[in-house]
Amino acid sequence: MNHTSPGLCSASIRSGSILILSTLLIATGCSTHNPDIRSSRDGTSGVTSKASPDYLNCVKGEIRPDAQTFTSEENGKTLLFVGNTDPAKASGLVELSSGQGQNQYSVFQRNAWQDKGRLINAARMCSSA
Repeated sequence: MNHTSPGLCSASIRSGSILILSTLLIATGCSTHNPDIRSSRDGTSGVTSKASPDYLNCVKGEIRPDAQTFTSEENGKTLLFVGNTDPAKASGLVELSSGQGQNQYSVFQRNAWQDKGRLINAARMCSSA
């Protein structure tokens, strides 16, 4: 006579499902870790009449004094990176493009909640000052 415990089969299926689900969640988490900062939901955009150097110097003056900043040109835009020039590692990015006497800016900040959006606030403040 062959006796099978009814809970044993369902328990092994359940633990197998948990293992597969855990593996998928870990793989998904790894693939989305440190995306390009421009895909961040923490940011804003606007217009400033300030010249590019004046605007960027204002923004730099409003962020943490120990923050490293890097400026580069890309596709007609001036980019101000905070922390790193790699968009997947930068803690912040300000993009500035010129046209018709005004400059359009976009600002992105990774983990803005940590310093209450200081870069975002600086970009807004400098656009109107």
